[in-house]
Amino acid sequence: MSATTHSHHDQHVRRNFVCHCLEGGLYMGGVAFLQPETVMPKMVESLHGSPLIISIMPAVLAATFAFAGLFVSPKVERLTHFKGWVLCFGLLQRLPYLIAGLVLWFAEHLEGWILPVVVLTPVMSGLVGGVGVVAWMEMVTRMVPERVRAAGWAARYIMQAVIGMGAGAVIHQVLTHLPGHRGYAVLHLIAFGFLFLSWLSQLPMKEAEHPVHVPRTQPVSYLNYLRSLPGMLAAHPHLLRLIASRFTGMGYLMLVSFLTLHALKVTGRAEADVGRFVSLQNVGTILGSLLAAWLGYHSGGKVLLLASRLICMGLCIWSCFTESFIGFTVVYFIFGFGLFLDRVGDLTLTAELCPAERRSTYQAILGFCNVWALLLATTLSGLVFRQTQSYTFVAALAGCFALVSTFILLGIPEPRHQR
Repeated sequence: MSATTHSHHDQHVRRNFVCHCLEGGLYMGGVAFLQPETVMPKMVESLHGSPLIISIMPAVLAATFAFAGLFVSPKVERLTHFKGWVLCFGLLQRLPYLIAGLVLWFAEHLEGWILPVVVLTPVMSGLVGGVGVVAWMEMVTRMVPERVRAAGWAARYIMQAVIGMGAGAVIHQVLTHLPGHRGYAVLHLIAFGFLFLSWLSQLPMKEAEHPVHVPRTQPVSYLNYLRSLPGMLAAHPHLLRLIASRFTGMGYLMLVSFLTLHALKVTGRAEADVGRFVSLQNVGTILGSLLAAWLGYHSGGKVLLLASRLICMGLCIWSCFTESFIGFTVVYFIFGFGLFLDRVGDLTLTAELCPAERRSTYQAILGFCNVWALLLATTLSGLVFRQTQSYTFVAALAGCFALVSTFILLGIPEPRHQR
């Protein structure tokens, strides 16, 4: 490779890395105005949603995102370039937030529609986004070098957290001055503004003209494709362990569905104080992501997942015994810290465990399995809370799940060390 060609390649890598960070930071920063872990459960409760609906709100966007991947991965595997696919479905996935904001603003005579609109917005966004997410993941994996992937994920989360800190103050002001559906309409419209900016930030990204991993040229029937999936997984037992660790590593989601309700009930604070929790959670996100970037660069993703599981167990204990508002702000700080160690670690370890030749399909299989992990965890916590009306029982269950996940993770080798 000539010096000029090498210089151009480095420029493309740097530009792609910056755009990758901006896209994710702006997208997740926008979603922070409708924080799935804090704002959405309280929003649904205020609209008289059932405990089961409340319990799934933190997971519904991620679950629907992962659902469609398995059905489109045969098509994605045959693509040589991904940007057009990603941009098309990326724009469509953002539109439900605009539509929801407009519907909620003019909803004076549509009382029966408000709850369905609030719940279906992340569902529709996730289902459409899921069509593009497999291609997006493959595009990013090719564009971002292995050693800086953890730093890239962490930079996205740090940017999200910085925006989220401001979002906490905005949420507090909006819900104070515009309580009810108009306040939630404003939050949906602000979220859409950030999501659209995140879409625009992908436009300068440049794909390699000659892809490193050439796709399979011979298409196979979808039935044969499905039949091949169990054998693909069986050939890589470490991926089976990763699926098991994800199934049992959902302690944070099990907690958070009812953590906000528990905190407001115990402290007697107003609904608008949810914004304070969002701000402290994002401070934890920044520090957790910085640590994740450093550890992920030097050690890979496994150590991040192990640390996050230990923090989750400590969080389960602390959140059951604290009763002060300050104590719960600490809980949300620890929650943000541990959750984003988990997310950076999971993305890093998954990308490095999946064989490069059919990475799109492996990512889709793992994502599809993750749907059921998310739904199992949130539904189980909802059932436990509905039967017991006790946050303590939910926290105890989440802590046990985190402990089991820790032991499963110990059996997965760090792929970077193996190489």
